[in-house]
Amino acid sequence: MGYLGNIKKQYAINLFQSLIPAYVIERLFWQARGIGVQGVVWCEIIYSMTVTLLEIPSGILSDKLGRKRLLVIAGILDILEFVVIFNAHSFWMFGLAVFFAGVGQALYSGSQHALLYDSLLTEQRQGDYEKLLGRLSAIDMTGHVAAALSGGVLARIFSFEFNYIVSIFSKIAAFAVFLTLKEPPRLTKTESETPSGLRAAKQALALFKSQPLVVLYCASGMVLGASLGYLDEFWQLLMEDIGVPVIFFGVISTLTLLPRIPGGLFAHKLKGRFSYRAILNIVLLVNAVGYIGVTLTRSVFCLVPMIAVFLAAGVVEPLVSGYLHHRAESHMRATAESFASLGLRLVSMPIGLIFGAVSTRLGVFAGFLPLGLLCLAWFAAFQVLHGGRGGRQAACNHKTKLFRRFTRN
Repeated sequence: MGYLGNIKKQYAINLFQSLIPAYVIERLFWQARGIGVQGVVWCEIIYSMTVTLLEIPSGILSDKLGRKRLLVIAGILDILEFVVIFNAHSFWMFGLAVFFAGVGQALYSGSQHALLYDSLLTEQRQGDYEKLLGRLSAIDMTGHVAAALSGGVLARIFSFEFNYIVSIFSKIAAFAVFLTLKEPPRLTKTESETPSGLRAAKQALALFKSQPLVVLYCASGMVLGASLGYLDEFWQLLMEDIGVPVIFFGVISTLTLLPRIPGGLFAHKLKGRFSYRAILNIVLLVNAVGYIGVTLTRSVFCLVPMIAVFLAAGVVEPLVSGYLHHRAESHMRATAESFASLGLRLVSMPIGLIFGAVSTRLGVFAGFLPLGLLCLAWFAAFQVLHGGRGGRQAACNHKTKLFRRFTRN
């Protein structure tokens, strides 16, 4: 089986990391401990700033020291995050937990996908990357659904704290599987040829400079991912605002999770039938209409546009991540993805400030209107930028082919 055994282990890791019943009552738990919408947004900014500062260094470390080492450390920080939240009664305790989460995410970012891609590369199966990443996403969503369905009931029967105890044990199980991963070799460079960390970062930047569409598609993923993050974070407050009892939160969470599974599973087939541009156009439009629809409905019918947004969102990660990894060499793979993740954090912070300000003054439903307008504005910009950047990349590819033909002759 060789390094392909890592794939099944990553299935198990994703399952345990998603079996977190605390997520279904997270906002209510934080609110009960004195953390309102604005406090959550500030914690999100702490999280984003932490990831932003550590994103590139962690990617370089992953490419230099190995993916497994960083994933194991990230697993430890995952456990610490939930232990601190369980005992938190002040903003600064929650802030500390979020800091641990940010450091863990920075270490985790890039390393997981790089380990998956390099494991496939050892067997010349890198073409299966989008398909397997979609499966990982589907397993992740399945675990979240199981946690959501049980989480609302557990919270009603026992307490919010009980959900966190179960979640801590699930994180411990994921950490145990991290320890069994097998570090795949980086096949594109020998040890003596592997560039220094700074040089690897420069080469990753050179990849983005030479591939305009990589930048454009990653930027689209940033806008979509940053917006989706706030719907993920605050749907519980939407439901509370319209009077949905906590016991039904598991069902509501399931309705937001299940639609993402088909997109992840079939993303690799969609890219074989449609262009990246066409798929991203549809996703951007669905997101724009969906967020505006959430604001306008202000009732239980907001679930309809929410489900549409989550359905479209399932396609984005395998599509954008695959486009990037197929164009990055192994010695800078995690670093390149860290740059993309860094962009997501930078985009997320100003969006969060706007969302928090509008939600605090006009209510959480109104907070989603700016997100819809942002997606609509990016859709318009995407049309203009794709034409220019796509043309430049096509010209660059044409010149490269001519040069190779000339050197062969």
